[in-house]
Amino acid sequence: MRTTSRRLWAVALLTAVTCSLTGVVTAPARAESGVPDARADDGSHVVAQTTVDGDPRMLDLTVRSVGVGSYAMVRLILPSGWDAEPGRKWPAVYLLAGETRLQDYRGWTANTDIRKLADDSGALVVMPGSGSAGFFSDWWNHGKDVVLNQWETFTAVEIPQLIDRAYRGDGRRVAAGLSLGGYGAVELAARRPGVFRFAGSFSGNLNPTGPYGELLTSAIVASARQDPEALWGDRRREASRWDAHDPLVNADRLRGTELYLSTGNGLPGPFDGKLPIDVLPGAMLLEFLCSGQTTAMADRLNRLGVPVMTDFYGPGTHHWAYWQDQLHKTWPRMLRALSAPVKAGEVS
Repeated sequence: MRTTSRRLWAVALLTAVTCSLTGVVTAPARAESGVPDARADDGSHVVAQTTVDGDPRMLDLTVRSVGVGSYAMVRLILPSGWDAEPGRKWPAVYLLAGETRLQDYRGWTANTDIRKLADDSGALVVMPGSGSAGFFSDWWNHGKDVVLNQWETFTAVEIPQLIDRAYRGDGRRVAAGLSLGGYGAVELAARRPGVFRFAGSFSGNLNPTGPYGELLTSAIVASARQDPEALWGDRRREASRWDAHDPLVNADRLRGTELYLSTGNGLPGPFDGKLPIDVLPGAMLLEFLCSGQTTAMADRLNRLGVPVMTDFYGPGTHHWAYWQDQLHKTWPRMLRALSAPVKAGEVS
């Protein structure tokens, strides 16, 4: 009974922390004309697109997703020259969201200078939403025969097909993500080898079956007011399902993907001086938990002989200033990974 009580207390604490850092997704206010007539294999399609802040190269796409079972959002930055070269196709950088404030498809443009970086990249920049706590996974939904919350399908199948078919993507893709998005980048690369040439995790929760991973996973889902067991089932009864969604467990499937892992240790660091005092404890706790999972993942990859580059930068907490820094460190690597010719099977 004491163990159960401690577990429930820990989930409640982590839920409170993640709730305090969670944003809310809203749909665009109005649609514009010119929506491409293209569909993914399952029928998913863009139903509306809007320019953001009057910028003709930054679009918000409303996608009717068959897998998600509803509408989902994607922010897209078009490369310079996209209009002037209508016959050209482009590689794509996918930036995946986490569970922090402004965690949805708008987070990267709101908290980093990705719009400036994108200018001379020669690549599409794709920032898909992931639900309030979608975990980039196709949810188990208690074993019911229902298509709902299929966020792996949305991110790794529907969106790549729509980007390639409607916005002239050429099949070459790299991905990086923060926190839960870091999990998503690495996990999707493991579950679907070849979908991304490069997978980068910034402060990712990469071991959901590990000592603290189960608690953190349950807290993230609970913070979105959803049933944690609808994700992958009960941790004990559905252990194989949990294992199948754990990047550390499936690390050997990452051979051939260029990997980058980074994390702080949870202690206040150089970018924490302006962090609100009420946010700091939660940012410290979350980074500490993700740090343990990230270093365990690196150790596992090293034991398997799977190449990985790491940046364990010491003091630093769970917030955007560190991820902006990591974006700049990895940006040239991602563009280099995109530079090789298209391989067989990469085009959607």
